Amino acid sequence: MYRRMKGTPHLSSYFSLNHIFFDGFLDKLSSLPLAQSRSIDSHTPTESECCVFYGKIYCQFEPCVEVAEAMLVKNGLVKVLGSAQQVDDYINLSGLKPRFQYLDERHVICPGFVEPNMHLVISAILQQWSNLGPFGFDCTWHKLMPNYSFCYIARALLYLDKALSQPKDWLLGYGLCSGLLGHNINDNRKEVYDLINQLNVKRPVAVLDANKAMAYINEPAQELIYEYLTCSGTSPFTSKKIFKEFVDNQKGLYNEQLLWLVGALPDLQLQTQLDNIYEYLDKIVNLALRQGVTHIGIKDTHPFARRILAEYQPANINLVEPRDNWIYALNSLDCINSDLNAINDHTDRSVVINIGDVGYCGYEWVQSYHGQSLLLPCQQLVAQGYNVCLQSGFPMQPLGPMRAAEQACTRIMEYAPGCYTRHERSLLPEQCLTKEQSLNAITSASATHLGCEGGKLQVGGQANFVHLSDDPLATSHCFRDLAIINCYSNVTS
Repeated sequence: MYRRMKGTPHLSSYFSLNHIFFDGFLDKLSSLPLAQSRSIDSHTPTESECCVFYGKIYCQFEPCVEVAEAMLVKNGLVKVLGSAQQVDDYINLSGLKPRFQYLDERHVICPGFVEPNMHLVISAILQQWSNLGPFGFDCTWHKLMPNYSFCYIARALLYLDKALSQPKDWLLGYGLCSGLLGHNINDNRKEVYDLINQLNVKRPVAVLDANKAMAYINEPAQELIYEYLTCSGTSPFTSKKIFKEFVDNQKGLYNEQLLWLVGALPDLQLQTQLDNIYEYLDKIVNLALRQGVTHIGIKDTHPFARRILAEYQPANINLVEPRDNWIYALNSLDCINSDLNAINDHTDRSVVINIGDVGYCGYEWVQSYHGQSLLLPCQQLVAQGYNVCLQSGFPMQPLGPMRAAEQACTRIMEYAPGCYTRHERSLLPEQCLTKEQSLNAITSASATHLGCEGGKLQVGGQANFVHLSDDPLATSHCFRDLAIINCYSNVTS
């Protein structure tokens, strides 16, 4: 049963990158000078010449697995895909002199991965903050850190405080997973707020929660926020004492109050982040390529974010505009009614799932939804005819399509108290996707969702593919352990 139980929050009430805070943040950035974009060098191998690959080549995973033993690529296009004899015959007839590459016995080629949802500009901003979730400061750990706790949060903030060179800079963080710090989420948030205010950090501190639309702020931050409200003439408080009591009572800032935080952030620090925006866009693109991603669906809709992306034209990855029927909710289950029977036409029977929530934050889901009342019914959606896609959830969670595919196959909580057996850690195992379905969800299904060419290898199509260290269909479900030997991304002009 997947009915949302009475009194439990709906997913759309959770904090996401669509929140008004980020609109306000981009509004403020838009008032600052924007540096000119520089040319982007490609850091990924591209096949602009003629090359032949011999070995096991997966053309697609659904509706049936198609395998070839050779592929000829010329000028970024797949010219021949089939048997070695077919490729050899084509070479002899055409007189081509290609470069030959023979895959190792265990290596395979498969279609390039498609990341269907990403707020690229906001991600580039947040990458200049610190991720205080269980994935490391730059959000690149693909397994939960074993020591994620209140003590870790305290040590991290003290370390980050010393690492900042400018004494007046704010310590800005995001992605704090309060639900993983103890059994009671509300108590956890109160304790995080108290912890931040007990630390001997003299600079202003503001940390965004991963799920709740709230920010934990310390006393120096409160001082500056009250000063901003007073100077702007928008303060609803008659005194600083009343303001501080208000913040202390609710243990932070919530919802629209986050715009007070935006107003108080110093222009000089924001200008530095804006000056570095293209550098961090590059870092995200190169991180995606290292994870085998050849296409990114961009969700940025703010006019200033669109302006930045118009200036930014990477030569080594495909940035794809979503179709008009884009599903904006992170978990995209608003289109399903309580009985999971009705399908809205505007969704085009396509749904994007952040399956990492089941693995990384599964225990939080169990706590929040009282017994797994709504846990991303993947297999049921497939059975109902949905085009099921998987996203990484970056930058709140690590960027990794293979990790998402693994989670869709296993649905195992990576965090749970020791009293949970391995069987109990598997959340609704009947909803697991098969290996083929999960790999299709990060390739062809995601490309279909975006309405772009990609996610499969076919004659005449773009040669976007990934060279893997092992066969994902022949190994265990530990997809994330497979190495990306090379990612071949040919950008469509």
